[in-house]
Amino acid sequence: MADELHPRRIDVLAIGLFGLAVGALTLGAAQLGVIPERDHIGTLVIALAFGGIVQILAGMTDIRYHEQLGGTALTMYGFFWTTVCTAKLVSASNNFQLDMVLFAPINLVYFLFSAVMVYLTAYRNTTLCALHLVITATFLLTFLARLDFIGELLPGVFHILVGLMAFYHAIASLTFAFTGHALLPLGPALLHHRENKSHS
Repeated sequence: MADELHPRRIDVLAIGLFGLAVGALTLGAAQLGVIPERDHIGTLVIALAFGGIVQILAGMTDIRYHEQLGGTALTMYGFFWTTVCTAKLVSASNNFQLDMVLFAPINLVYFLFSAVMVYLTAYRNTTLCALHLVITATFLLTFLARLDFIGELLPGVFHILVGLMAFYHAIASLTFAFTGHALLPLGPALLHHRENKSHS
């Protein structure tokens, strides 16, 4: 009866991380050549829908729950995927190729954003912090690839890692939300807030 009067809050982060997992694994597979080049448009559509739209919707819901950290991360990463995938789809549909250097600044900004998120998520749990560490490395490698310093192999490998880690965290948090038991460990918070003690 109490559960009906006070329903449990939906684990929105899990939804966003599922979207990230699908988008990152699809993009990584394409970069590694597992998905052929002829399926380029399909890859972008999948990445746009799951990496972009799903994360934005989850982030907006998280913000409604007054979860600033999760809401900010999900919406900002969602807008990244939406912007980049849309630009590439427009380029492909109009038969002209955008220079990859166009995407270098946005990758650099998100590299810095993700580096800050590594610090902030250290207050949550080890897995989420490690995920953002890999995301940060992925943005750096993608930035270098856009400047033609490296190829697509390393960014592809790291996108696969992002996808696997996001999927693991989504499953772990979802099962914990519904069972109350940590069936898959997320690890402890690496940093802790200091309590402000007022002196009378």
